[in-house]
Amino acid sequence: MHALDLVSRFRRRASPGCGDRGFALPWTMIALLLVSLMAASGFLFTWLEGQSARAFGRATEALFVAEGGLATALAEAEGPDPSVPPVSLGGGTATVTFEPLIDLQPGETVFRVESRGEIAAGGVTFERSVGQLLWVAGPPRMPGALVLRGGVSGVSPRGTISGLDPLGGACPEQPSPVAGVAYWGGPPPVPDSLLTIRGSPPDQSIPATVSMAAETGIRWPELLADWGPRPDATVPPDPWPAPGSGWPSIRIPGSAALGAAESGRGALVVEGDLTLDAGFAWRGLILVGGAVLLNGDVSIRGTVATGLAGGLGVAADFGGHRIDLRFDACAVLEAARRLTAPAAAIPGTWYEVW
Repeated sequence: MHALDLVSRFRRRASPGCGDRGFALPWTMIALLLVSLMAASGFLFTWLEGQSARAFGRATEALFVAEGGLATALAEAEGPDPSVPPVSLGGGTATVTFEPLIDLQPGETVFRVESRGEIAAGGVTFERSVGQLLWVAGPPRMPGALVLRGGVSGVSPRGTISGLDPLGGACPEQPSPVAGVAYWGGPPPVPDSLLTIRGSPPDQSIPATVSMAAETGIRWPELLADWGPRPDATVPPDPWPAPGSGWPSIRIPGSAALGAAESGRGALVVEGDLTLDAGFAWRGLILVGGAVLLNGDVSIRGTVATGLAGGLGVAADFGGHRIDLRFDACAVLEAARRLTAPAAAIPGTWYEVW
């Protein structure tokens, strides 16, 4: 028995830990499982971070698209009812909407413009929206066939000045009929046996407290500014537009004398005085900073506004010549569209829609 005990003890000492084999295996498996879970979690977090980064990138692209749509709206919006078609930019589309908020005065409105940018990727559409308040003015609105910011001098003209347009309802954006003569200051031309003045009313005195911009939408300094409406031709140095070339906007930086050779149509803006020689004929809008001087018989279908640079001095000298001036609402509107002031963003009103 003693020898057997010794052998048994020797075998137990020669095989250490044999009783722990069943206990170590589960812990090994648990450790491997934990390592696998940690690795899977790492892969999951990496994937989620990648997805988040890609989503953030797409959302940023949508923001850039929305900003591009807003910039397009600011550049292209025109009154009185601005609209911009969907804008395609950088693989996305910006949809722009305009909401009128307040009318400051006739033809001058503050709009809230919002641009929603969309980027489609992997069956998912990412959206960002931005907006801003926008000042929008429509084209000038003329209150008379002859608009004077000041009085007349010399011998009264012969002929007809009429603010009545039988087809004025065809262009409702331009009020019609209008006064034959609308004036600030005065005195206006006086009708007599040689001069007929008709309109609704024939003549209208506008109080000096009513600004030209508020009454007509003509903002003379802005009209001539570098950032204002861009003329189709500045004469000089540009040549006079050829007849039949649409409804161009023509600007003359100083004073000018125009005759039959310069007859045409469109918007004519003269910064100084304008002398009209015999045979001159025009259809549209004539805006003069100084005085209009007649040096012969002329014919105009539309509106003549003079004395716009201010001063309330002499706005016209007809010299006893014949003038056939008849208001044409559609011609005035067509020409005035070329003189629409650019829409302007109101500073400090940019926002992002969340």
